[in-house]
Amino acid sequence: MPRHKPIRFEGTLEPSVKSLVTRLVKDEGRGKTVINATLAIVALGGVLALGVIAPNLFSVVTHKLARNNKKRKEDYRQIWRRFYELRKKDLLEFDGEDEDGTLIYKVSDKGKKRIRRFVYEELVINKPKKWDGKWRLVIFDIPEKYRKARSSFSLKLKEMGFYQCQKSVWIHPFQCNEEVNFLTDYLNIQPFVKVFKVEEMTDGKTLYYFRNFLKKIV
Repeated sequence: MPRHKPIRFEGTLEPSVKSLVTRLVKDEGRGKTVINATLAIVALGGVLALGVIAPNLFSVVTHKLARNNKKRKEDYRQIWRRFYELRKKDLLEFDGEDEDGTLIYKVSDKGKKRIRRFVYEELVINKPKKWDGKWRLVIFDIPEKYRKARSSFSLKLKEMGFYQCQKSVWIHPFQCNEEVNFLTDYLNIQPFVKVFKVEEMTDGKTLYYFRNFLKKIV
């Protein structure tokens, strides 16, 4: 383990981005790689010290990375290495030192872009313990000059499990405002996208598409 003063990362990200990062690293199968774990520590304002990652959320992350002490120590070393890489690539900026000797780093503008890309790539719709019976309609009218962003938006909705019932209308049964808001902000298409919550779904194809999906929680 590198001999180094403790490091604290100042949380400078938007609350919505931090909320999504927290969910991603808690989700099984996501945020589990060393680089993603390191990005999560940085994004959420964690503390990196000799053999310690705080707060408790990051212990959960590293527990997923390693199931035995030997491997876990190696993961800690890897996280330190990733920290140095992020600093070398100017994703982090040194911001002084506390009275107790803790070094303070904040995320640079370049680093914020990297973290937002991590969120974009890993973003999913959380499955609730119990469905509220409502449906979410995502409707958009994105101009042709934004066709690349429009295509990326549609592909991401499909990847996240939405059903396309018409050319610019996608449907999902679960709460998704936070995720869609992030996507529209990331792709810079906020004015062209709307999300509606509806009480009833009468479209047979939509109901058929989600039939097995909903059986598990209804």
